[in-house]
Amino acid sequence: MHKRYGNRVEFVAVYVREAHPTNGWREVGNDLVGIKVKQPEVRAERVKVARDCCTCLDIKMPVVVDEMDDRVGHAYSGMPDRLFLIDRDGRVVYKSGRGPFGFKPAEMEQSLIMLQLDRQKKVASAPTKSAARRQPAGAAASRSPLSPPGRGAGGEGRARTHIAKKAP
Repeated sequence: MHKRYGNRVEFVAVYVREAHPTNGWREVGNDLVGIKVKQPEVRAERVKVARDCCTCLDIKMPVVVDEMDDRVGHAYSGMPDRLFLIDRDGRVVYKSGRGPFGFKPAEMEQSLIMLQLDRQKKVASAPTKSAARRQPAGAAASRSPLSPPGRGAGGEGRARTHIAKKAP
């Protein structure tokens, strides 16, 4: 989905606490494939684990790291992982089931398309002042669907640490 809509929609992954750390609810399947991660105790450790995850999984979208108090994970019930679609006003308009079994990417994509089409209708039905001057009464300015969201629409100040693709 990021490949398909990434130039028109802002995608962000939030790295929260480990679901299956070696010093917690250990998952035998992780051990079998060599995933052995201790629950980070300080922020620097969590950031390192997030960087390693990005490298291992070749994650292409921006990743931010939750604080050690897990405020984002708790606020969005993000454990072990979950998909959300949040509109420009900061409202949750789609929430998947808990992952990985609750992930339904096609369902999320449908919600994304419907949200953008609704937004396009609202923009088209409410011409701007400059558009009103250029167009006859009743004419609507058009805008392409899936245009990128504006910065800060319910998201400023929430992302704490950005993990760059090529971490130092």
